[in-house]
Formats: sequence, structure tokens, C-alpha cells
Amino acid sequence: MKKIHIIYLFILFLAHYSCTEPIDLELKNEASNILVVDGSITNEHKIHSVTLSRSAAYQLNDITPRELNAAVTITDGDTIINLYDLDNDGTYETEHELAGKINHVYTLNVILENGETYSATDSLYPITPLDSISCDYGRSDDPFNEENVYNIHLFVQEPPEPGQYYQWEFYIDNVHQTDTITAKQFASDEFVNGSYFNDENWTVYEIEKERIENDTVEIKLQMLSISKKKFDFYTAVMLE
Repeated sequence: MKKIHIIYLFILFLAHYSCTEPIDLELKNEASNILVVDGSITNEHKIHSVTLSRSAAYQLNDITPRELNAAVTITDGDTIINLYDLDNDGTYETEHELAGKINHVYTLNVILENGETYSATDSLYPITPLDSISCDYGRSDDPFNEENVYNIHLFVQEPPEPGQYYQWEFYIDNVHQTDTITAKQFASDEFVNGSYFNDENWTVYEIEKERIENDTVEIKLQMLSISKKKFDFYTAVMLE
């Protein structure tokens, strides 16, 4: 019998650097050359990173070109944090481990080698603590899936204040399972404001039994509070 051990439970706060303008996605196969900035800062004490890359053809089955030799900083108005691309792979990291501060406003600044500059600002949002998470084996919530799955549930009180946005990240044996937008779970509190989530009304992730290869696996679930800008961006991508 398979055993799922849920041994990690991180409660994180996330500020995501994103554009505030509407996006119109046109997925084309021809090559493009648009700067892509992927970075975040959380309250977790760790090395934080920002990856700079260039867009490429939609059907490209390879790593996208990386943007090198840029100057990347994060500031909260008082402190300027420099990020360095020590491995020359387009991933710029903080020199030391650090943790963001709740309700602080952070600005990401990027200066490319050719002198072009980019910046974006967002806040580090608070989030209510999870009570617990659980797993059971049974029918999928998907009416078109007749197979049994492992259901991951969370237990948490959604706060009464409206306008909350959430994202969940999921790992199996420390392997990130939600590293693409289409695999992520994200939601607003529009229809559930002030509700209590439990195993009867919320399944955050389903795991097909074929993905559980070992008799015992370790599950890590991260719950993040995100901005409306990030939620709108995810929604726009999913609707394309």
C-alpha cells in the first residue's frame, strides 16, 4: 500500500514582480526577442533569485536564451539589495540569505547591458496560517475522470476581509510539480470570502496514482498570498 507522508508545511508570503498593463498573448512559432523577468521575494529566509531570459518560439523544446551582464537590484526604499549572476546563466541571486518583511513595498530594478531599464513594484502580503493538510485516496473531483486519485486537502480559515488572492505550490519528494502556470492552483476569495476550507469542500491538488512510484513519498505544499496583478496575469494566460 502506498503511503504519503506530508512532512513539510510552509506558510509563505509572496510579492511577484509583474507588469500592470493588460496583456494580449499571441502564440506564434516564429522567434521573438522579448525580455522575460521571473522573480519573487518571500518571508522565507533563503537566497532569493530573479531570472532574466528572452522569449522564443512557442513550440521551442529547449531552454530559452538567457539575459546576461545585467544589473539587478531589489529595494524597499531603505535598503538596496544587489543580485549577482555568479553562474553566468541568467539567474541573479542575492549574496546572502534574507527574508522579506510583511506589508513592505519592494521594487525590482533591471538595467540591461545595452542600457535598457525595467522596474516593477509590489508588496509583501500577509496570509492566514494553515491549520493542517491531509491526503486521502478516492474519486477525483473532476467529473470526467473516473479513476481514483490521491487528494490533497487543506484546512484553513479564509479571512473575512475581501480581496484576497492565493497560489499553491506542490512538491513530491522535493521535485517541483507546479513549475508551469498551467500546473498551478490559484484562486481569489470572491465566492468563498470568510469560509473555512476542509476536506469536504476543497481539494487543492490531485495526484494520479501513476505518479506515485515509491511505497512512501514526501509531500510539500506551499500556500502563498499574491497580488491581484499576479492573479490577473495567471488568469489571462489560462484563458488564452
